[in-house]
Amino acid sequence: MKKIITKVAVAAILTLGVNPLYGGAGHDHGHDHSSSKTKINEAKAKEIAIRQLKNYTLDGKLDKSWDNVPIESAKQRTYQSVPEWVVTFKNQKELNKEKQTLYVFVNQYGDMAGANFTGQ
Repeated sequence: MKKIITKVAVAAILTLGVNPLYGGAGHDHGHDHSSSKTKINEAKAKEIAIRQLKNYTLDGKLDKSWDNVPIESAKQRTYQSVPEWVVTFKNQKELNKEKQTLYVFVNQYGDMAGANFTGQ
């Protein structure tokens, strides 16, 4: 019985609690930054994304199954004329196929710009 309650609670948190945290298609991807900041490379973007993923699991925003999920890819793209890094994690243990891939957005200066399950 305890396992069932735990599973239902985790499912509820993932369904209701995670989506609003990561924003949807219209979420903000950062702000205009001064050119005096140093731009980051791919390795630094990956480091920041891994740290953010760990924070999400520690804070209970993501299930513990996301702990130590390896990076699937890290690519730079342009969002609203501003370069940003998109670091992708894929959790095969996640039962909901729509939520197996987490996209973490890091702006060109190393600031977190958002995260979601859509990549938008």
